[in-house]
Amino acid sequence: MPVNAGPEYFAAERKYLAAKSKEEKIAALEEMIRLLPKHKGTHNVLAQLKKRLSSLKKESSAKAAAKPRFVIKKEGAAQICIIGVTKSGKSSLLKALTGVDVEVADYPYTTKLPVVGMANVGDAKLQVVEIPSTFDSDFISLLQTCDEIVVLIDATQDFEKQVAEMKSILGGNKLADKKQVWVMNKSSLVKSGPNMISISAKDGLGVDELKEKIWGGLGLIRVYTKSPRKPKVVPPIAVPSGSTVRDIAKRVHKDFLKNFSYARIFNNTQFSGQKVGLDFVLHDLDVIEIHTK
Repeated sequence: MPVNAGPEYFAAERKYLAAKSKEEKIAALEEMIRLLPKHKGTHNVLAQLKKRLSSLKKESSAKAAAKPRFVIKKEGAAQICIIGVTKSGKSSLLKALTGVDVEVADYPYTTKLPVVGMANVGDAKLQVVEIPSTFDSDFISLLQTCDEIVVLIDATQDFEKQVAEMKSILGGNKLADKKQVWVMNKSSLVKSGPNMISISAKDGLGVDELKEKIWGGLGLIRVYTKSPRKPKVVPPIAVPSGSTVRDIAKRVHKDFLKNFSYARIFNNTQFSGQKVGLDFVLHDLDVIEIHTK
């Protein structure tokens, strides 16, 4: 028992004993240490409190640094996550984009765990992940590491409320600057707007246009490679827009760069088949044929 401790100390002690979380216990202990009289009679008590506080902080830090329960290895050109309120049609959209067999039901929170599928966009493959509407912290970690987020809004539910909720989730988890595509689902008019694309995931209307919108937002281009007198290799290599022949040569084989002589670029322009050097800037759907010494 501390010597000559005031009522504020004992109030902090009661907070500590009643605390249910580590954060609450840490706050109460820090308050107890601050309020405890500092003299010879309280030396042992102070040491015990500091030891307890140090232990709790280590436990809390270890928990924060722990790996998330859900880690989905990225595959394909990019990883795309779909979010939206419950019953907004996320499972229908995942199925429309990827063909993956998912449960689609007319009741809340059908999806309990992330569901993954692969979408084809002009021979390129995109990994698409449906995020459950519970937005557990483990699921949020997937949003933080993905390449782009598709935000799905249900045309049959309160528009302003959904937008506010999605913006709150994105902003509250430092995702506001992440690449995003906003989509209006269950819309009677399937047409694109400046800030939101309209689709009907259930009927597949507007889904192809959405795929191109998703691809365009990634800032990637698809580049095919080929050997002389042979067809192009599928799937293409996905690289950032502005990439050069040098970037592709590095990706294909280190000897291609070391022994590079020239490359031929094939496309649908009048310059198809032209010889180019390492610094030539590539465009989407170009086919590159690398020649070595």
